[in-house]
Amino acid sequence: MSDREEETFIIDIPKSQRRMLHRVPVQLRRGKTHIYEPVVVSLGPYHHRRDPQLVLLEPFKDELRDIICGGADRKSSLLSNIYERIDEIRHFYGGADGYTDEELGEMMLRDACFLICYMHGLGMDGDITNSRMHERMGVSAMLFLSRDICMLENQIPLWIISLIHPRHQLLLCQYLSYDFYGDYSMTQLPWTQEEEGEEEEEPLHLLEAWRRTSLRLVETQQISSLFWRLIKKYNQPRESSNKLTPSLLQVVDSPFRSVSDLIAKGIHLRGSSRCLTDISFFSFGLFAQLHLPVLFVSDDDILIYSNFIALEMSEGIDTDYGVTSFINFMKTLIINAKDVKVLREKGILISVLASDEDVLHIFKSIDTYGFSNFGLFYEVKMRINEHCNSKTKTWMADLINTNFRSPWAAIALAAATFLLCLTFLQTYYTINPRN
Repeated sequence: MSDREEETFIIDIPKSQRRMLHRVPVQLRRGKTHIYEPVVVSLGPYHHRRDPQLVLLEPFKDELRDIICGGADRKSSLLSNIYERIDEIRHFYGGADGYTDEELGEMMLRDACFLICYMHGLGMDGDITNSRMHERMGVSAMLFLSRDICMLENQIPLWIISLIHPRHQLLLCQYLSYDFYGDYSMTQLPWTQEEEGEEEEEPLHLLEAWRRTSLRLVETQQISSLFWRLIKKYNQPRESSNKLTPSLLQVVDSPFRSVSDLIAKGIHLRGSSRCLTDISFFSFGLFAQLHLPVLFVSDDDILIYSNFIALEMSEGIDTDYGVTSFINFMKTLIINAKDVKVLREKGILISVLASDEDVLHIFKSIDTYGFSNFGLFYEVKMRINEHCNSKTKTWMADLINTNFRSPWAAIALAAATFLLCLTFLQTYYTINPRN
């Protein structure tokens, strides 16, 4: 065989140079328009004036634009800067046909100013802004507004906000911190943190920024005890296992069990952090613990996670499908309301819903379309499977779960053992009396 025939055949397809905001594919949005189409505010051209209800907010947008711009000269200057990059904006929306440059530029400025006001209202100094927006729009509109802003087709380029707001990174950081953590503990945007490797590009829009925040380990409950440090060291992947490449069947068909099954196998559950991929499994002797992200569950989760998944499945995005894989992971854990109850009692699920059945419905309603990055949690799944396949560990767990479900059972066993020892001693000394 010649050297030419032995050469590896490679098809090098060039990567897209400029990303854009694609619409949600038809196959994903079928029967789910309420998840992907705004009802209160439209941002960008995809849903501009699509519905009479969306038009009602346009005068308020104009008012906020005038407040943010502060005068005709600054407004004209901002529009001029936007017009210079109008081709970039058109590419972002796939052409934005039907709008002139002037109409599209005005739309971008108006929508960006509105979004700045909304984000500022959730910042550290935004109480008055938030209160006035509630007063002008009404509580019901504000509730749906928070949902509309999370929709994939309702985004505008983040760089437009940077043209308008002098401290746009602080504005975005405080908004994401409050919206995700419920406080202002996040002091740096995840993609600006110094890390080894290539510099990470900024997100295109707010939804992508929100997704990156949910997948980045910003704050974690650090376990500093010597015992846990030893467990972590013991549970590091072995060198030999790192060199093994699992087959596709092993990755896809990796065994896994629900929360109830894990508890029955002696696996304890503990919250890790708010990072969706912060999932780890520790096994030390007969003791095992699964660490899961702490989630705040609400009715909006179906919409939010569905749009995250739609973003991950969009064209031209390079991602590890973290959100899609996490939802699939949780679907394997949560089979019934009993599983929800266990996670809630462990502080892993924090719910404002009326019942555990409602939480179960949330996870069942988020569609991943059977897709996942099966290798993302492969190591965790294999460790759990190794623990569950250990007859010694599962036998001890079954013994404890069966006979020591309450403290009284342990006390009764101790008492019975004590009485048995006394009986043995009495019998022994009866047979062998002291001289």
